[in-house]
Amino acid sequence: MFPPFIARKPKDRFTRFIPALLLIFSIHTAGLSFAAAAQPADDGSANTQPGKPHPPLVLSNFGFQCGIGDTQDCGSPGGNAIVWPTTQAQPGLLRLHDAGTHWATIDQGNGVYDWDTLDQWLDLIAQHQPVKVIQTFAWVPCYTVGAKQCSAPPTAPSGTNTPPGDLTATGSLSFNNFVSAFVQHCSPNNNCVKDLIQGYEMWNEWDISFHWTGTMVQVYQMVKPAVQIIKQYEPNAVILMPSTTPDSDTGLGYENDFQNWLNYENTNGRISDWVDWHVYLTVTATTTNTPEVQWNNYNANYLSIQASTPGWETTPWMDTESNFNGAPPPGLNYTCPSAQFTPNDCTGQIVRWQLLHASNGARGVAWYKWNATVGHNSQYETAYNSMMQYLGGGKFPSPCSEAATPVAPTWTCNFTEANGTNALWVWTPSESGTNFTVPSGYVDYRDLNGGKTTVTGGQTIAISVEPIMLETTGKTQ
Repeated sequence: MFPPFIARKPKDRFTRFIPALLLIFSIHTAGLSFAAAAQPADDGSANTQPGKPHPPLVLSNFGFQCGIGDTQDCGSPGGNAIVWPTTQAQPGLLRLHDAGTHWATIDQGNGVYDWDTLDQWLDLIAQHQPVKVIQTFAWVPCYTVGAKQCSAPPTAPSGTNTPPGDLTATGSLSFNNFVSAFVQHCSPNNNCVKDLIQGYEMWNEWDISFHWTGTMVQVYQMVKPAVQIIKQYEPNAVILMPSTTPDSDTGLGYENDFQNWLNYENTNGRISDWVDWHVYLTVTATTTNTPEVQWNNYNANYLSIQASTPGWETTPWMDTESNFNGAPPPGLNYTCPSAQFTPNDCTGQIVRWQLLHASNGARGVAWYKWNATVGHNSQYETAYNSMMQYLGGGKFPSPCSEAATPVAPTWTCNFTEANGTNALWVWTPSESGTNFTVPSGYVDYRDLNGGKTTVTGGQTIAISVEPIMLETTGKTQ
């Protein structure tokens, strides 16, 4: 969840969810789980930077957060029961955050833990396989701090942003005890954390005081021993570094926060298997940027820092929390601004944001309140479902790129489909649209409604804010 709204100021730096789709994903994920993808960061096993070959897209590239207490998200009317999305599209990665699994929500003190909500999640996750899961640690229990230090956020009323009172340079006993109990827990139906939760985001947005009032060093001191506990019980667990965001209020700026964390792990011991950050399309409480603009404002900077930091150049990375805009009412509240963009543009932006991430090597992008934003909008959900079908099992050889044209900019991404078919994604961010000349060899294109249209090389077609995928008859050998 976002803190009270902070306007972002860019830096100067630069059809159906059909069984066939499940088959495609299962073929390309056989023997390669989310957990197994974790490798030592400097072993060269993952080329995830711009301009380098990228791994095939698997179901877990499509992520969502799902929370209780909101009937438009995953909450039940009048209760705390969890309702799994019934959408055609079923993203393959669930991020547990603001989902009733916070440290402060579960840990009641004196060794007492309330597992009721986690047990619901474990049973639902077991029923909705295949899905990979990331647990996000956040919110210190108020019992560990002084009475006047309890910030009591809405999603964790018994939690605080203050470091636990027992935190020392060697860790926090209360956090260690919680993590140990968490990773060993099984629901009454014998659905166990160690079998169903494969990733751990070690702290949520440490560089925003709404979430953490301590220092970066204190975050590291708290989570390092906990990582060792997780690995003891889940040797193949993926450890995602504590996330940062462009909304940083440390006074150093988000780029320095990110760089400092990478450097600190290099100096004091690597604990993270994957890099992650949170970038929304937010500009103000009522406006957003297009994906293309926001990518260059923030994501490109994150990747540049990672690529230039020794030991991190090829580490897998992910944007674990995103949406249009998280400003609470009267702000946009996880919606695309209708006063700024057409419904078709909003639809296209969801897909364009995914394409930019995937073509630059991201292991995924997870939409906060996915069900409320995407799942409850039939146009968005249809486009998301089509996108999943087209991308599943395929791979991008290089990042999407922009070509300036006299009328409007044109973006293209080379892509190889799961069956080896050569494809080309094409769109323009201009709502006025523009024309595009079909390159030689392309015979049809697929749109975000699941349709297929025949074309010929040299033909002029209209392109819009909603990407299309041109296809050839040839296949990559």
